[in-house]
Amino acid sequence: MVFWLALAAPLAACTRPALQPGPTIKPVNINQTRLAGAILAEVNYHRCRAQLRELSYAGDALTRSSQAHSVWMAQRKKLSHTGRGASGRKMIDRVRAARLTPRTASENIAYLPLFQFGRNSFRVVDRNACHFLDAAGDRIPSHSYATLAREVVTMWIDSPGHRRNILDRNVTAMSTGAAV
Repeated sequence: MVFWLALAAPLAACTRPALQPGPTIKPVNINQTRLAGAILAEVNYHRCRAQLRELSYAGDALTRSSQAHSVWMAQRKKLSHTGRGASGRKMIDRVRAARLTPRTASENIAYLPLFQFGRNSFRVVDRNACHFLDAAGDRIPSHSYATLAREVVTMWIDSPGHRRNILDRNVTAMSTGAAV
């Protein structure tokens, strides 16, 4: 995944998206628009807390490029900032292929399960039916778009390099792509 008004308002004005029950992510048909919106909202929440301007949507061309790179990584079961074929060799190549000429560009990628395992232990009941239980014996639900966005952005914020990308003052727009 590729992700990216200076505010004088107090931090209390920064509102985090509510984790409303929503549709769970279906691996065969990820709603890229819904996921991108959820990730953008989470990223902008953290930028607001750092008193940075909101990021906007970078456009369909970069989203297609981000999606192609996500598919490339998923097919190879490998996280990589470089790729071959449709995804381009380097991140900057993918950005330029989208007809963008940035002064700065950065990329955050991640690998997450579609279930809300968190950092807790779990037990596999039926792998084929995707039935998992937590330590208390409760069924672990699959992610909604909001919970997946919150988990991935939290992982990035907890990582100094990824956090630096999200909170870069020079970045003005972002795009995402996801694949299973």
